[in-house]
Amino acid sequence: MKKLMLAVLTLLTVGSKAQDKFTITGSLLNAGTDKKLILTYVNEEGKNSKDSTLLQNGKFSFNGFTAFGNRAYLELKPAQIEAGKKNHSDFKEFYLEKGNTIVTGRDSISKSSITGTKVQSENLAYHEKIDPLQAQYKKIVDRYYKAKAAKDSIELKQISIDAKPIMTSMEATLDEFIAANPDSYLAADLVLANKMAVIDVVKFEPIYNNFSKKVLSSFTGKKITEKFTKAKQFAIGKTIDFTLPDAEGVPFQLSSLKGKYVLVDFWASWCVPCRAENPFLLKAYTELKDKNFEIVGVSLDDKRANWLAAVAADKMPWTQVSDVKGFKTEVALRFGITAIPQNVLIDPSGKVIAKDLRGENVNKLIAAYIK
Repeated sequence: MKKLMLAVLTLLTVGSKAQDKFTITGSLLNAGTDKKLILTYVNEEGKNSKDSTLLQNGKFSFNGFTAFGNRAYLELKPAQIEAGKKNHSDFKEFYLEKGNTIVTGRDSISKSSITGTKVQSENLAYHEKIDPLQAQYKKIVDRYYKAKAAKDSIELKQISIDAKPIMTSMEATLDEFIAANPDSYLAADLVLANKMAVIDVVKFEPIYNNFSKKVLSSFTGKKITEKFTKAKQFAIGKTIDFTLPDAEGVPFQLSSLKGKYVLVDFWASWCVPCRAENPFLLKAYTELKDKNFEIVGVSLDDKRANWLAAVAADKMPWTQVSDVKGFKTEVALRFGITAIPQNVLIDPSGKVIAKDLRGENVNKLIAAYIK
């Protein structure tokens, strides 16, 4: 009986893996000899894996197991790299899932065509639209660096004007693809990479709810769910609390300020946008500190000296706390904070009533909430 059960389990395991089997066949007839291909992909357990094979008579192939559809990379390089000789990078990104993937090229991977699966077809269709816009944006970036080096204020102003319609088109192309492809692993990847640095729960919920159960059960889908779940704990209407050491190392509990309006500001000494906000916060603090208002700065630094030096340099008189663990601090992990600056305004009961108040008029934005 035990042998029968073991046999059944083995068959089930093999069967489930067979559903996720992939095959890659490639042709690079003019790539030369003594070359090898390296495949970097996500295996069926969701872990990064590598495989390699030699290019033989201009042909190569890979077989393996994956799950769902994930970003992968193919690289062509010499089979033996000579000591001291630089290797020319020749690789291409694509999307890999179960089924057959076909690589067709002449002498390089970067210029080859990769086709065959549903998710890769979606990838090619998306890049057909976004690549021309990204090329335009790259030209804008190149102009910016040249103008900045030349200190050309007129050109910098014009660049700012020229960049806006391109950025708007890029964002619209991204949003249209995500909305039109709820059953796409690529759409999930794009959301994770582009829509979740700072999450507005109300705006993000329709994006999340649009995804199919299949996509949400994928490795990327589970990451999206985890980040969204954490963000909802940090949303407007939620009560938050935490304890962290202050600048003297004494434990400080946020709820000790219950009865006051508190702006909880997540920042770090190395964060240029964060430091740029500090003069505006100082103005708000000076104007509102006698109106039942406080600020608590939560530093995501990982070096105590840098944190305290920035506090002194920016003349921040309000409470500062940190366990100098960077983004690994328990508070950041609990609320899914992976980008700064971020802040929340909490009312006297400890409930979040506003988020991400910033800019030169932040004093007025905060004052509008204080009753």
